[in-house]
Amino acid sequence: MSADTNATKATETPPALVAARSSAVVSSQTIIHLLSGGLDSVTMLYDLKAQGHAIHCLLFDYRQRHKQELQWAITHAQRCGVLYTTMELPDLGGLTEQSWIVPNRNAVFLSVAVNVACKAGADTVTIGCNAEDTEYFPDCRKAFLDAMNASVRAAGYEVEICAPYLDWPKWKIGGLAREMGIQANEIWTCYKGGEKPCGECPACQKLQAVMK
Repeated sequence: MSADTNATKATETPPALVAARSSAVVSSQTIIHLLSGGLDSVTMLYDLKAQGHAIHCLLFDYRQRHKQELQWAITHAQRCGVLYTTMELPDLGGLTEQSWIVPNRNAVFLSVAVNVACKAGADTVTIGCNAEDTEYFPDCRKAFLDAMNASVRAAGYEVEICAPYLDWPKWKIGGLAREMGIQANEIWTCYKGGEKPCGECPACQKLQAVMK
């Protein structure tokens, strides 16, 4: 596994920020934030930034076919002027036309994030799981996140995994994104890859519904 770390300041004026609306993430240290380039994690990045937190974003290259999400993740990290690291992982597989689930993906991501947090002296890891994710993705559910936190504590690490939007419906995140000036064409949620979003997969349809 290799990592490419960049500390790039914004080259253009970031979108307007608003007061924090997510559940408070109390931390006096750097937050390790999982940033995919999609609606939830990008919105949370700007939300955390508005709260005044220091943020280190983790991006994951796991040979996903929708690799465009990484470029948008980098774009937003640069606009916010935060540190970001791209972690290269093996091909996680599992994503097909019949299933949009990569098995156990968040367990892999969060385990790496906790490792990075321990090395960096950070005490918080954030992930953009939301209420609608829990219906389709087992590793976005509260029970799963509670179990991950229990395992971290059992190992003796003082790191908390937080999902501030876990009780939020998608439309609420979309509304906050619009207030912050985040544009639908500047995030990537499409599962199919290609030069442009397909507009047909579940992720595209949800984005269209909440970012009108």
